[in-house]
Amino acid sequence: MKYTDLLKMTIKLYNEGKYIVAYQFLTESASKVTDHDAHIYMLRFCIASMAGLTDQALQIMKEAIIDKGYWYSYDYLYAEEDLLSIRDHSDFKEMAKVCKERELAAKELTESELVIITPKEYSQQKKYPLMMILHGNGQNNRIAREDWLVSVQSDYILAFPQSSQVQFSDSYVWNDYIKGCREVKGHFNRVFTEYSVHREDVIIGGFSAGTRTALYSVLNDSVNVKGLILNGCWLPELDEWKPLFDKLKNKRIKSYITCGDQDEISLESTKKLVNILKEKGIDYKYRLIKDMGHDFPENFNEYMREAIEFIK
Repeated sequence: MKYTDLLKMTIKLYNEGKYIVAYQFLTESASKVTDHDAHIYMLRFCIASMAGLTDQALQIMKEAIIDKGYWYSYDYLYAEEDLLSIRDHSDFKEMAKVCKERELAAKELTESELVIITPKEYSQQKKYPLMMILHGNGQNNRIAREDWLVSVQSDYILAFPQSSQVQFSDSYVWNDYIKGCREVKGHFNRVFTEYSVHREDVIIGGFSAGTRTALYSVLNDSVNVKGLILNGCWLPELDEWKPLFDKLKNKRIKSYITCGDQDEISLESTKKLVNILKEKGIDYKYRLIKDMGHDFPENFNEYMREAIEFIK
């Protein structure tokens, strides 16, 4: 089971008010997902608290923070309404203090990372197309690989940056998109230096807040690309950025955009983006996915094939 599938079902049950069922499903299914322990622990203790299972919630927090060594944002622990039932408990307060200490240390030490995946028979004697994919907020480049990897053609060099802006254990954000652009530019330079890239065949893409950093990296000339693949756009600065879109037209940069018609986070940003592209006469293709929220289409590989073909 993919982490995103586990998350989707858990949130569905939670939104239906089935807190006990959501907690049971998450607890029973957690072992089927690997490499996402910190996220799953957080979901479990939040939902357990919301369900009134205070002893279980505190025990899960203890396992995560004391036994496993994870940490969660101090401000989040005291702002999250799901944790109201345990917030006054002395154990909660002690664990929150531990998290605060770890958070301060992590924010001092965390640097942006990059995972690069080459085609199976990669050779320095051949030029390859490049695609760089940016994760969403609250995610990491491992989740990005799970969401995008099987959908991209095997002849691409794939680059998955991870923001240096750590939110909690194994969770990263692009809140400072200016800083994110600098990191993305540095990662592109590294790939160009170390790998054999066809520099006229480069795509940048992302999900949610990753689209914000990806798009701005192109608009402010941090990177030169042939096209953008943007899924579930979160773009709060579009009005401010609008004058910069002429660069996309002048450089003939194409945009391929997907969004769910039930996406309460991204739909308005996506509509505004599409209107700007249309107004500026910029080449784009927009796919509105029926009955989908802030997520990836089930047949995302088909959309990716269309996107790559459109940009080429």
